[in-house]
Amino acid sequence: MEKTDFFSPDTEIQELLHAVQTGVLLCNGGCSVTFANSVAQDFFSRAGLEAIGQPCHKALFCSEARCEGCPVERAGLEGKRQAVTLKAHEGDIYLKIFCQVWQGQCLLTLHDVSQEISLLRRSDLDRKELQAKNILLERRRRLNQEEQQFLTQIMDNLPEALLAVDENFLVQRQNKAVHDLFPRQMAAHCYSLFGNSVPCPDCPAQRGFSEANGQKKSHETGGRVYTEIFSVAPNGKGGLLLFRDITRQVELIGQIRGQREEIASKNKVLSLLVDFGIYMQKEAGIKEVAGYFLDAILPDLHAGAAGLIINDIRAGNIWLSHQSGMTTEEWKTVTKACMSRDQQRFKSDRLLADTVLPWPNSTQIPLMGAQGQRVGLVLLEGSINQEALGILRLVTEPLGAYFQNQLLLRQLEEKANKDALTGLFNRGYLTQSLEEAQEKFHGYGIHHALVLGDVNQLKKINDQYGHETGDRLIVAVAEALRSTLRNTDIAARTGGDEFIVLLNNSADEDAGYFIERLQTRVFSSLTLPLPDGSEFPVTVSLGKAATDKHPPEALAKEADRQMYAAKERFYATASRYR
Repeated sequence: MEKTDFFSPDTEIQELLHAVQTGVLLCNGGCSVTFANSVAQDFFSRAGLEAIGQPCHKALFCSEARCEGCPVERAGLEGKRQAVTLKAHEGDIYLKIFCQVWQGQCLLTLHDVSQEISLLRRSDLDRKELQAKNILLERRRRLNQEEQQFLTQIMDNLPEALLAVDENFLVQRQNKAVHDLFPRQMAAHCYSLFGNSVPCPDCPAQRGFSEANGQKKSHETGGRVYTEIFSVAPNGKGGLLLFRDITRQVELIGQIRGQREEIASKNKVLSLLVDFGIYMQKEAGIKEVAGYFLDAILPDLHAGAAGLIINDIRAGNIWLSHQSGMTTEEWKTVTKACMSRDQQRFKSDRLLADTVLPWPNSTQIPLMGAQGQRVGLVLLEGSINQEALGILRLVTEPLGAYFQNQLLLRQLEEKANKDALTGLFNRGYLTQSLEEAQEKFHGYGIHHALVLGDVNQLKKINDQYGHETGDRLIVAVAEALRSTLRNTDIAARTGGDEFIVLLNNSADEDAGYFIERLQTRVFSSLTLPLPDGSEFPVTVSLGKAATDKHPPEALAKEADRQMYAAKERFYATASRYR
């Protein structure tokens, strides 16, 4: 038997994979399934199958042989797609499978397209039913026409209303059906049936019945619709007028036309959903997906300006913004309002104020993740009825799930930017965050501040008690910093005993309050237990600088200067260890 190595992601990654709204399988080099998230487990459970420990080709395709072009055998072959149908008691489960290599494992994502296939089949059935009705209607029309040609010669036996008139439209004879069709009209002339005192406008028989032979004219009166058929009288003098109430047929044609339009609309929406789903699976760039949504999908569903906002994993930041039909200043006002922490943290449909948007009427559709958290917002110019809103939500729901998955992946990437000892961010992540803060300052005038800190007497602790105790001192400082941060702030360890805090949406005065709070409420009473049983006071020298007092590029230098000034003041009262 082939040896199987199982790979088990750590707990946090498992939780993130379980949160993904598509099925996820991990296979090792032997093609054995080593992990299945909750969505994938549900697929196999409904089909009465087991995935964990089974070869992926046996679990998915009931095959003992590996798939042709297997990504596991051909390392680095990514992007392979396949389709599979799982037989379940409540109905078949149709899955699209996308393969890629991840951390030496083959990662399979299983997308359930059962609903889309069901809708397509239902739409096709409706279309065929409508075609059958049209064939029946056409057959009925032809039969009626043949009957009319024959029955004009036997007037009294016709069920339709039939008039015989002379060249001046004077009624010569009428059958019983005329009285049934027009019970309140005693007509001396044919046009009197419709309340006219002169011949009807555009009457085909005004130039003679020979020219009007076989022609039709419609009349509408009293909420009913009638058709009038002209033919030459058998004796060549005057003509025969056949009247028929076609109100029901007109209503039926209207209903059929409405059904056709509805089916066409549904087919269009289904096509958009399928195309959009395929695009999101094959396109890795979030900017490209956002652009495709606004430029290729939305114009078929909505006419007017639109915008898309995607929140960042850190409150007070926007990860992505894209718009069409707005000026730069209008979009700048909207995006600045969306940076509000209150706007981003609500799970309900609480929306932007109307005064923020550049239109008199607007529609706002929150993009929601699977757990009900808001991941973004779609902004549309103009009001939209409930039916159109429902169609739009068919598109925005998978879009919200896509961006939620992307944010989960972003959280995984963020973990790689953490300092192993303290759990704070590293210098690389701080640099990226500082660039984002500078963009907000230059674009929106939103201030930010830097606070630099240096642990006092770390060398003394390392030399006298060892580096393990020194590491505990560094961790104690990191925990103290973390306890005072807002969820919009960034704390990073940039060196052995050096820390930098980025205070977003903060001025110089705010940074001063932050330092005062640290020194008086945290470090004034914070001590570190030492191996000899004594308590070592934890102190940090701090310096600050903010964009309301200094240029962004000078913040680090100014904060560093103030930090060293604070360190000199500290060693003025404490012995300096060499």
